[in-house]
Amino acid sequence: MGFNLIERYIFRRAFVATALTLGCLVGVVWIIQALRKLDIITSKGQAILLYLQLTMLTVPMLSLAVIPLALLVATIYAINSLNANSELVVINASGASGWILAKPLLALALLCSLFVGFVGHFVIAWSLVSLKSKVTEMQTDLVSLVVQEGAFNDIEPGLTFHIAKRDAGGLLRGVLISDERDKEASIVYSAAQGIVTRRDNESVLLLRNGEIHRRNHRDRTVTVINYQSYAFDLSTFAGKVEKLTLRPKERTTPDLLDPDPDDHYFRTAPGLYRAAIHERFSEMLWPFVYVMVVLAFAGQARSNRQSYGSAIVAAVGAIILLRGFAFSSLSSLKTDASAVTMVYGLPLFGMATAGWFLARNRPVALPSPVAVWIDAQQGRALSKAAQLYDGYLVFRRRRAGVQM
Repeated sequence: MGFNLIERYIFRRAFVATALTLGCLVGVVWIIQALRKLDIITSKGQAILLYLQLTMLTVPMLSLAVIPLALLVATIYAINSLNANSELVVINASGASGWILAKPLLALALLCSLFVGFVGHFVIAWSLVSLKSKVTEMQTDLVSLVVQEGAFNDIEPGLTFHIAKRDAGGLLRGVLISDERDKEASIVYSAAQGIVTRRDNESVLLLRNGEIHRRNHRDRTVTVINYQSYAFDLSTFAGKVEKLTLRPKERTTPDLLDPDPDDHYFRTAPGLYRAAIHERFSEMLWPFVYVMVVLAFAGQARSNRQSYGSAIVAAVGAIILLRGFAFSSLSSLKTDASAVTMVYGLPLFGMATAGWFLARNRPVALPSPVAVWIDAQQGRALSKAAQLYDGYLVFRRRRAGVQM
């Protein structure tokens, strides 16, 4: 079913607004997450490229949370701008069906729903596993994480590292390691060069051209060993790189639907699998709920004397109420399988109720006193904002030396 000219116009306006809002929201949340992980560079000596990789891997999870919100903002903007420009009045006066506004917005909701499904079922699992692998890889490379050149670094009690210089490619020069963790003896490793590598899934510091001084605390004897190559096992304090244990949310939906019976989470907490599966499918319904509820409250043309404030506030309030119960149902689903009826029932109820009002071409309205009060508060807020903006303009003119 194709779109006519006015439907394409509405779809294009709403689509652009959704894309811009989504980009801004994801950007803001990503910056906040990136600043929280800034210590990866400042205190752990990691490269900017790795830092960007870690933060970018969180974007799919962030986008899943803000896609419905971006669609909600864009829907409100599109409807409000159409009404402000009297375009809704023209559409209604022409005798066009009320679905001429709903159809392009529902088509946009369908696109958002498919995108939410793709990200939730596949992309997030890939990004979380990649992020977990990166973090695990970093945790095993403690020399790269902690040891700064030219300083004595205490990795753990009794173990001290010193590196004279760190060259490109990870080559370490002037390596000194003091190991006093054993109460029976203390060992000092020195080497002209060293490099971190892996052997049999273990992190190893390969030392070249150096000496090992071992002092026995009982008889105070000292043993000196010269070597050309020696492998210092970092797994003694860094831990071995074990096979990643994936949580349910770190698995794709096909994996969740056909789990390994021996999987740790599946054996100990099968409710996590159930909650993850139903959460991903139910999330695909919410874009339709957002659009249909806003249309039911604010999808009708209004005169200049009729404010959209009360209708938009009521629509957003209804969505928040439904969403709040939905989050509670998802939490209950981990321990109570019967909560699945609420997980799907809430969005379907919102869609059915809003669809009933849309089919009757009858907007949902708040009680008149409540609507009047909300509109009055909106008018005061807009007036205050205008006064503040005018004051700002006056301040700028004075700073620029413009005569008033």
